[in-house]
Amino acid sequence: MYLKSLEMTGFKSFADRTKLVFEPGLIAIVGPNGCGKSNVSDAIRWVLGEQRPTALRGAKMLDVIFNGTDSRSAMNMAEVSITFADCDSVLETEFNEVTVTRRVFRTGEGAYFLNKNPCRLKDIHRMFMGTGIGTTSYSVMAQGQIDAILSSRPEDRRAIFEEAAGITKFKADRKEALRKLEQTEANLLRLADVIREVKRQIGSLQRQAGRARRYQELKTELRGLDLFVTRRRLAALDGRLRELDQELSDLASLEIKGQNLVAEAESTTAELHAAIRENEQRISETGEAAAQDASRLAHAGELIQLNQQRIAEYQTWSDRDAREASEASQQIGTIRERLDTLEADRRQLDEQLARARGTRDAIQRRVDEERLAIEQMRRDLQRRRDEGLARERRTAQLQNQLAAMEARQRNAHIQRERLAAEHAQLQQTAAARSEQRDALEVELQRLRRQAEDDAEALAVLEDDRQTTAEKLRAAQEESARLHAQRAARLAQIDLLTEQEARAESFQSGSRMLLDDANPLQLAEGVVLGPLAGQFKASAEYRPALEAVLRAWIDAVVLRHADEAPAVLRSLLACGSPAGARLVAAAGGHPPPSAVPPPGRLTPLRDHVQVADGFRPAAEALLANVFLAGTLEEVPSPMPAGCTVVTLGGAVFHAGGRFELWMPEGQASSPLSRRMAIADGQEQVTAIERQLGAIKARAAELGARQGTLQDALNASRHKLDDSRRQAAQKDGEWQSVRRDAERTVERMGIVAQELELAVGQTRGAEAEHRELDTELTALMEGRAAFADQLNEAQQLLQDREADYNEHNQAFTDARIAEANLAQQAGHLASQSEIYEGRVAELQRQIEGRSQGLQGYDDSIRKLQEQIRATQEQLAPMQQRAAESRRQLDELRRLRDGKARELARAEQELATRRQSLDQLRTHHGSREVELAEGRVRRQNHLDRVLADYKLTPEQLVAEPDPRWNGDGEPDLEAAEARLDRLNGELQEMGPVNLVAIDEYKEHEERYALLKAQEDDLLKSKEQILDLLRMINKKTSEMFASTFEQANANFEQMFTKLFNGGTAKLVLIENPDDPLECGVEIIARPPGKRLQSISLLSGGERTMTAVSLLFAIYLIKPSPFCLLDELDAALDDSNIGRFVQALKDFLAQSQFLLITHNQHTIASSGIVYGVTMPEKGVSKILSMRLPDIGVRDLAIATEAPPDEAPVIPAKRTRRRREAPGGDVAETTGDAPGDDESGAASGAHGDGHPASGGGGDGESADAATAGPGVEDREA
Repeated sequence: MYLKSLEMTGFKSFADRTKLVFEPGLIAIVGPNGCGKSNVSDAIRWVLGEQRPTALRGAKMLDVIFNGTDSRSAMNMAEVSITFADCDSVLETEFNEVTVTRRVFRTGEGAYFLNKNPCRLKDIHRMFMGTGIGTTSYSVMAQGQIDAILSSRPEDRRAIFEEAAGITKFKADRKEALRKLEQTEANLLRLADVIREVKRQIGSLQRQAGRARRYQELKTELRGLDLFVTRRRLAALDGRLRELDQELSDLASLEIKGQNLVAEAESTTAELHAAIRENEQRISETGEAAAQDASRLAHAGELIQLNQQRIAEYQTWSDRDAREASEASQQIGTIRERLDTLEADRRQLDEQLARARGTRDAIQRRVDEERLAIEQMRRDLQRRRDEGLARERRTAQLQNQLAAMEARQRNAHIQRERLAAEHAQLQQTAAARSEQRDALEVELQRLRRQAEDDAEALAVLEDDRQTTAEKLRAAQEESARLHAQRAARLAQIDLLTEQEARAESFQSGSRMLLDDANPLQLAEGVVLGPLAGQFKASAEYRPALEAVLRAWIDAVVLRHADEAPAVLRSLLACGSPAGARLVAAAGGHPPPSAVPPPGRLTPLRDHVQVADGFRPAAEALLANVFLAGTLEEVPSPMPAGCTVVTLGGAVFHAGGRFELWMPEGQASSPLSRRMAIADGQEQVTAIERQLGAIKARAAELGARQGTLQDALNASRHKLDDSRRQAAQKDGEWQSVRRDAERTVERMGIVAQELELAVGQTRGAEAEHRELDTELTALMEGRAAFADQLNEAQQLLQDREADYNEHNQAFTDARIAEANLAQQAGHLASQSEIYEGRVAELQRQIEGRSQGLQGYDDSIRKLQEQIRATQEQLAPMQQRAAESRRQLDELRRLRDGKARELARAEQELATRRQSLDQLRTHHGSREVELAEGRVRRQNHLDRVLADYKLTPEQLVAEPDPRWNGDGEPDLEAAEARLDRLNGELQEMGPVNLVAIDEYKEHEERYALLKAQEDDLLKSKEQILDLLRMINKKTSEMFASTFEQANANFEQMFTKLFNGGTAKLVLIENPDDPLECGVEIIARPPGKRLQSISLLSGGERTMTAVSLLFAIYLIKPSPFCLLDELDAALDDSNIGRFVQALKDFLAQSQFLLITHNQHTIASSGIVYGVTMPEKGVSKILSMRLPDIGVRDLAIATEAPPDEAPVIPAKRTRRRREAPGGDVAETTGDAPGDDESGAASGAHGDGHPASGGGGDGESADAATAGPGVEDREA
């Protein structure tokens, strides 16, 4: 048997369905800290039935459900399934594979399944008992459990050995047997109470038979009349129902016709709707075609227009170039003429230049004066304009403010009206809530007082019940004590009687005389019995009596002295030594001479009771014997002829003889034995009288307790009802109170808002008046200000015109001066320029001639395009016209269909209205019919419930007799029926089954007695079973413990390379089957010490030694070790791994580990990663037998299943950071990454999860090359 697979869905961090497939051998589960490795261990513990949330690292069981991440929502269910293979022989089942499934929902509901069939947790526990699999067994071992095993109490440590011994089933059976024994004893106790109660009830049932017979007679007559009246009523009701059925049938026919008409109208409407939709579709398609034709036509027109524009542009450019060429020719002639006049002009320049400079200076002075004046006027005008803009902005602002204020005033008015209405409504609501609250408060106080009264009554009843229970318990305890005393007394009497029957203290002749077999053949009545039977004394005087009669204590009493010779002859004739002492009860006893009592002593015979007929002999035996209380009361000297005996048994005879009687034990003499038997019988009689009184008292208390319990239950129900009503009323009162408080609070808020609104309205009105006054002033001054501004602007314009004239004159003067100066200074250069200009104009004329030729070519091409486009315009216009015509026709058809649809819908509405009216009438008749049928069925149900008669049986019932043979009429029968009901009600409750109950109680009493006998037998059988289980479990545990001790010492020495260890049983005096187990371990080189002083690694190796010691006896099918090797160094890891390999033939090992040596020794490695925060994924690979391996990502089919994939091995050498060469294997050469499977990070540190610089090593855990495959 081995663990085949584990499947998780929604369990902790495994949000998606994840399946791990295992094989026999050594399997490693690796991954960085926090990625969810230990969740695999938790899943196995949980599916096997773990009920402690703390054992699963949670606060409550719902914590195992995936709680969501930043990108995923939480799940509502967690499910884990675990499958075992080859388990038919181990689990004693018919299946080769067994799958256990556990499921829990966020609502708290949970379920267990065994091979997909619902089962109980108890079934799962029982199936795995004795296999080593379980939540507390040694099949799942975590690092923290090492301390739990080594540090737990010896009694708790015993559970591991019990699992190995296979006695967990027996212990479960023992626990179940103890539970059944407790239940059986409780049932016996309850059964005894029931038997007493049944006996009490039997007597009271006889008094109820007479009333029951009278009641049955009246009930019989009432039954006949009731059935008669019911038949008459049903007949009338059936007639009306038939009429309604016929009317409903007619209405149904009319309704069907109406439905057909409605359906016909709906069909017509639907056809018209379909036609309209089809027409709309055609309109849409035709419209699109018309739009496309219009678009193409418009495009052609635009193209023609564009070409015409370009032709016009080319024509314009051609005219421009021709004009420029002509102008250039004219300019050439002009320039040549200008060159001729340049020389004459140069001579005139000097004269003109002198005159121009004088004119310029005069004009400049006047222009400066005008400029200063204009700048001042501009500043004044700008200031006035700024003031005007400010006035306009203020005007607009005031107008906006006034408009907004008017809107706010309107809203405030509406708000005031709303608040006033709400305040009035709230006042009414508050008054109603106040009245409702006061009424509820009164009712609540009444209910609270009623609840308090009920609680007080309940407390009184409870005190009375407790007092009665205490009295009953005291009576039962007293009865038990008296029963024990009675049993002790009876046992003592039986013992004394047995001793008396054996006559051990009598001589052989006396025993023959006392023998009931009468071996001496004496006449009947000759022997009266032993002497001790003739006396009776209290315990105080028995020592004195025995001391006096000591010599005759074994004497036999004869009836008369005359019979003594015959008795003696018979004894002598028996032929054997048969000695005897004989005392005659009558004859031969002369009255003794009386001796006066010495001092204040009293005769002993006054303190002794003597049997009838033996008093003369007793007088002779006790003659002149006096009783003294103490030795000090004994007279000295002793009077002659008397004997004094003390209460302690000291005997003083006259003449100086003394005796001290010291009996060897209690009831050692026949006399004390006889008296002890008599005392015991008296005590037994007294005890039985007390028991009778106590039994009667207990019965009375039991009946009172039952009555009080019934009253208590009724009082509790009443109290619960009162409290429930009070709580309900309190909730209503609190709700109304909160509503009233909220209403009052809202009233205050509304009042404040109303007051604030009124104040705001007043302030707004004042502000409105101020703003309106300011706006009026601004509007009135706007015209005057505009006139002033226009006047200033006109003055500025006039002054600027003068300035412009003078400035233009100044400019002209300066230009003239500059021109004259320039012309005078550069006449020679101007001649050269003109010559260059002539050459340039000639080149321009040549270029313009060439451009004219290009423009003519372009114009011809564009004119050809226009002619081609114009030829296409006519077909396009025809198609567009045809599309418009079709579109108009379709629209006309659609409008006609729409009018037909309106008429059809109106007709449909009319028909539907008629159908609805018909259905309403039909429904009212159906209601009447249903009510009639309900009344009819009520009559039938009442007859069936009251008389157990079916409708057929009711019809077959005969009519009751009435006035001889006549048939009663309905009214008379109803009147008689009412009188019978009145008589029955006057009789009150009647026990109709009193006679049957009496018989049943008798039978029940016999049955209860038989059940009591069965329970006693069952109790004895359970006790036998417990003795058998205790014996068998003790033997099995002792044998297993002896083997485990030897194996533990062997494994400890092997794993530690020396040292000693042993297991010691610690006896439990309360329960020998629960003795504890102590562990004593001494590693090599250390003295014997407590295991609590061992180091972490030593504790781990000690626990591993114990685990393997148990595995040598009974290996578990699989073993999960959760980071058990975390505390081990490299040398211990080697021995640990080797020990695991030694057990691979017997078990399957799953290791959750960070250690590279452990990983390297595994055949299969599962990597747990968390590529998405909070969601764990599984990677897996199969490793070869040698080298260090990396991991391969599992395929995705089926989803989230992680099958084993053989890894590709590519050997390579790479240089470590320190210069050393490390050899690794990977998926591809040249991979520089290293992971958990290769044993080191890139910095050379071991990949132990969370080590090094604290990086999360998801990629390192998955092994080299994983990033590439994920990418």
